[in-house]
Amino acid sequence: MKILLILLSMILAQLPFGPSPPEKPEEKPSPVKGWQMVSYFAVPPTQYSRVGRGIIKAESLGSRSSLFKEVGEKEKNLSILSWEWKVSNVIRSAIETRKDRFDAAARVMIVFGKERGFSMVKGGEPLGLKIEYIWASRLPRGHVFEHPGEKNCKIFVLESGNSKAGQWVYEKRNIHKDFKTAFAIEPEGVLAIGIQTDTDQSNEGVTAYYSEPILKKKRIERFNNTLNQE
Repeated sequence: MKILLILLSMILAQLPFGPSPPEKPEEKPSPVKGWQMVSYFAVPPTQYSRVGRGIIKAESLGSRSSLFKEVGEKEKNLSILSWEWKVSNVIRSAIETRKDRFDAAARVMIVFGKERGFSMVKGGEPLGLKIEYIWASRLPRGHVFEHPGEKNCKIFVLESGNSKAGQWVYEKRNIHKDFKTAFAIEPEGVLAIGIQTDTDQSNEGVTAYYSEPILKKKRIERFNNTLNQE
């Protein structure tokens, strides 16, 4: 009997007591290394993949999701954003100014804010003032308007229609200048860069390619006055 009591006490000593420590939430795996995917409730996600050095492919068929990348401390105040993109086609039935018809073949997003180290564990977008550069279906290039379904978000139309579909198109924007145009205040630092191809409103299909957007300094042109002699 005494031996049984000793064995029982040894077993009980090894059992954990009290509540279990909370498990650390795991970030959702991303299809593209270095980027975090954001999905949206009850909507199938766009399929993203890396298809070359610095190239991301997006395939959407009645789907929507985004990729976001946090901007480092050394880059947050840089003013020039550049990238290349290519689309197979535009979304024929999209009406970008309507919440229920706002699809875009390609969009590059930039979020300004003070909160560093945002977390994607809960699957949400980083919070802040946002600019979206889109490849529109019919709106004219250069058109700027408020996002029909989001606050604190302005849309800039950089490309429109199918005339350049299937071609790589280079874009360069002074994001500080665009921020002042959009919000009429001085910009804060850049928090994150995102890309999105979505067709969840139209149920159409599109394939887009993006080179990873790059932040850099504004180039200062220097002109040397020379005396031309005949």
